[in-house]
Amino acid sequence: MTSFHLNTSFYSVPLSTLHRPRPVRRASQRSLLHKVVDSESTPRNDAPQPVERNASKRDWAVQFVESNANVRRALAFPVAFVSSSNWLAQAIYVATKLRVPDALADGPLTVAELAEIVGADPGALGRLVRSLAGQGPIPGLFVEVFDSPFGGLPLPAPPTPFPFPWQPASPPEELKRKYALTPLGAMLREDGVDSIRPWTLFSGEELGRGWDGLLHAVRTGSPAFGKAQGGDTADLDFWEYMERFPDAGATFDSSMQALSAYAVSTGEAANQYDWAAGNPNFTVVDVGGGTGALIASILSANTKARGILFDQEQVIAGASSVLCEAGVDRRTELVSGSFFDQGLIPTEEDVYVMKNIIHDWDDHSSVQILRRVAEAMRPDSRLVLLEVVRSARAGYEPWNMDFADFYDLNMLVTVGGKERSRAEWQALLDAAGLQLTEISGTTFAGSLCAIEAQLGSTTQ
Repeated sequence: MTSFHLNTSFYSVPLSTLHRPRPVRRASQRSLLHKVVDSESTPRNDAPQPVERNASKRDWAVQFVESNANVRRALAFPVAFVSSSNWLAQAIYVATKLRVPDALADGPLTVAELAEIVGADPGALGRLVRSLAGQGPIPGLFVEVFDSPFGGLPLPAPPTPFPFPWQPASPPEELKRKYALTPLGAMLREDGVDSIRPWTLFSGEELGRGWDGLLHAVRTGSPAFGKAQGGDTADLDFWEYMERFPDAGATFDSSMQALSAYAVSTGEAANQYDWAAGNPNFTVVDVGGGTGALIASILSANTKARGILFDQEQVIAGASSVLCEAGVDRRTELVSGSFFDQGLIPTEEDVYVMKNIIHDWDDHSSVQILRRVAEAMRPDSRLVLLEVVRSARAGYEPWNMDFADFYDLNMLVTVGGKERSRAEWQALLDAAGLQLTEISGTTFAGSLCAIEAQLGSTTQ
């Protein structure tokens, strides 16, 4: 692995200036400074107050770090790097927004050629692409290539300190550097098959700004998505914001569809769950099913089944093309309505499914939605929630990659929802008059699970 060091020129002010004598201020300047300092040092009622602690009883981690300069030097860069990881996210967003992956789709280009195509400053674009061309053990969206002395395609620089025949003796001028697309970068093309470009754009724009509201959300327990967007949107929640700004709403919808394609096709829970349960002629109702990607997948795998797609009218208006492409349009009925309203969800059917719906809502709203579904179910109907189940790990488990913790924070800063553990799902279903019968799938890396429930004894 490449060795790292903490760059002392991290800030634009040289460190040496911090030790220079300060100029003497005139009396008027000093009094103004004192007023500012005094006003800032006076505790506000809403400001967190420092907790006084006995230094001799500090936690072992504090004592370990503060007593060992070598430990601090070893930890400084990893902490600083992770703290500034939004730099990488923004760099990927900008390259995607400029359609750099699309420009490289037909082969390598120099920085100068690339800048002309995407309409960017050549020098700045070269710096951006270079930063995304692999860093240490982290592969990049792009790779620098060199003309081969044997003819044919340009060849990448080998991952070795020893020069190969096709490497120039010295690095080329920045604008003459030539870059090609890597498989990672190819996933961000606008017209690429199952491209995740829409998600990258949403993450770099509305969602990225939404995360600026994390401090407010942690302090208050409520999101401030509209406020984080700036302007006159402070009073808007996530859904109201998307409704007011159709372009943002369209980006959000397309980003969800982009991710949904992978959630359905790789489909841990959706593909492994036994939808028929011995009845190949079952009917499945997809509550809040969007444009029908999930129900199309279920019906394609169960050729005798029938489906009902239930969502708001403006949403299911875009379902026809999805259902027709999957060849299940004749077996799918479209029903419009809100899952908050009583009596609108189709009744007396075999299976009800909801994918990534309940995690959008707090406990109170989630119970309301689940009760509406329970009211539509028969005693032998099944409800299947395709949702993340946070692992029930006890402490730090190095082998457990539970991205659900970060999905949970994302729900907090955007819509005020949450990702739930098994115990939390059981409590939620109990409150809605439903009984948890089974959870199938894996919790690894925040994968979707199939949470199966039926009517509880008190609701039958």
